[in-house]
Amino acid sequence: MKKRTIAKRAAKQAVKFIAHKANIALWKIWLLLGAVLFSILLTIVIVGTIITAVRVEKDKQEQATSSSKGCEVVGGNLKEGGLQTFEKNAKGGALEGKSEKIVEIAKKNKIPPSLFMAIIASESGWGKGANATRQNNPLSVMGNKSIQDSTYKTIEDGLEDGARNLYDLYISKGLTTPEKIGSKYAPVGAANDPSNMNARWVPTVKSNMKSLGEVEKGGTTVSCDNDIPAGESIEKLKKVLEKHGGKLPKYGKKTFEPNTYAYHQCTWYVYNRRKELGLPVELSFGNGGDWADKAKAQGYKTGKTPKVGAMISWPYNSKAFGSTPYGHIAFVEEVKKNGEIRVSEYNIIPFTYGERNFKLDGDETFIY
Repeated sequence: MKKRTIAKRAAKQAVKFIAHKANIALWKIWLLLGAVLFSILLTIVIVGTIITAVRVEKDKQEQATSSSKGCEVVGGNLKEGGLQTFEKNAKGGALEGKSEKIVEIAKKNKIPPSLFMAIIASESGWGKGANATRQNNPLSVMGNKSIQDSTYKTIEDGLEDGARNLYDLYISKGLTTPEKIGSKYAPVGAANDPSNMNARWVPTVKSNMKSLGEVEKGGTTVSCDNDIPAGESIEKLKKVLEKHGGKLPKYGKKTFEPNTYAYHQCTWYVYNRRKELGLPVELSFGNGGDWADKAKAQGYKTGKTPKVGAMISWPYNSKAFGSTPYGHIAFVEEVKKNGEIRVSEYNIIPFTYGERNFKLDGDETFIY
């Protein structure tokens, strides 16, 4: 209190001295000082607002960049004749006049337009099948429903969802040709195909592509982030670490769509965290306890050595959690010299984000 009083007295004496020397009224000096202080505060507010706006815009750009990770499609654009062929075959159906929209949706979802259009034609009979005319579901997306119950408000909604489904389950995994997609989507000899209709799927799609005409010069190439072996995906992580001074940036609470994992569950979070950093992750890994086996089956490297940026999966019957119906999955933020690791995760406390440090029990598996 004494120091503050002394400072006030000193300030008043200084103002009086200046007023006396400059022959200016004391109140004018105080008014001038007030104006100067106000200008300084206003400048701070303006600069702070600009910095905040720049940071928000940067976050948006980073999220957009992160959201675009996965596969990049180069080429595959149909010539005008191909669009005309589609419109001719689609005339009178639900997809009449939609050829340009189909190409737009294909590019938006990083799918070769010629392939996308050919599959649509096969699945919906050029937009004249009941799945297109009655259900607005030209790609026969089922989700958790039966095909009869899978309907959309508009044909555009059905095309958008079908494109996302095609990208997530096939294109993002490097399955970019009728043969590669067909082996998974319509395997010949499948038990649920007694009439062997699957045998016609690949030839039909290839025939449709041919009827739509040759794509523009250069053809189609698809490069996928998920083609990178996981250990090498850590090479991508090195760039992130270099950018942030050797440490991972804090979780930015960014969400990425589509994300079919249950909201605020451990799987939902780890999917978002990996996407946020531009690292590969799939929507088909299942429960937390399934991730190690399913990731390995889909080409990911797994192991027992903790690495920053890896996913860590606990089995259904683990030392840490005992017998659980789902297992658990978390994200490795830091590997410490004392043998501990620091993870970020959701749902240790129900539906809540958290971080913790611990030493390994030995039954955990890392997915790189």
